[in-house]
Amino acid sequence: MLLIAAGAAAGIFFTQRPSAEDVVLHLRTERLAQATIRGELETQIREAQIRNEHLRNELTIERSARAQLEKNLAQLQVELGRSKDHLAFYEQLLPPGPQGSVALRAVELERNGANLNYRVLLMRSGKPGERVNARLQFVAAGMLGDKETEISLLPRQAVPDPNAVSTGATPGVTPELTDSLKLSFEQFQRSQGVLAVPSDMKVTFVTVQVLDGDIVLASRRVDLQ
Repeated sequence: MLLIAAGAAAGIFFTQRPSAEDVVLHLRTERLAQATIRGELETQIREAQIRNEHLRNELTIERSARAQLEKNLAQLQVELGRSKDHLAFYEQLLPPGPQGSVALRAVELERNGANLNYRVLLMRSGKPGERVNARLQFVAAGMLGDKETEISLLPRQAVPDPNAVSTGATPGVTPELTDSLKLSFEQFQRSQGVLAVPSDMKVTFVTVQVLDGDIVLASRRVDLQ
């Protein structure tokens, strides 16, 4: 509109003999139109610069997020590879048994003062998805004073509780305290802890058993030197 007005003013200026006031008015009108156009252009440039900066920031954030996702993916792939390597190693420790059988693939007992540290690796052959629910039992044989005896060893934290109600487990021990001996797995499970041994007992060997109720799924004897 301003350009049209400026053109009309210019037409009048050239078709009529302008007075001094007309010349001044014409110059002011042209300057106003130029200033308006320049202001509009500067506004458009600023808006374009703001949009460009906004897009640049979004691109930077997107690149950063993508780099972090790629880093996380690489770490997960490394961990997955390690897990596969560990599984393959454990599967090769011993030949697999019959379908569905549970095996004590590795058993370690180490003296820890008057107690015993234990580490056990169990594996099950068969189709994945079928869980094994069982429990570990450690039966120590040796001399208690001057008599030969066998006793079941419990984890070190399983301190006898005289107020506990008997549920068929070791008398005086609450079920929660023996949870560390429970097993629930599909393919393999590692278990470790510390077994409490009576201070006046000299252990000769320990029989490690995997029990499903009263059924022995696997058993191994470990001699102590």
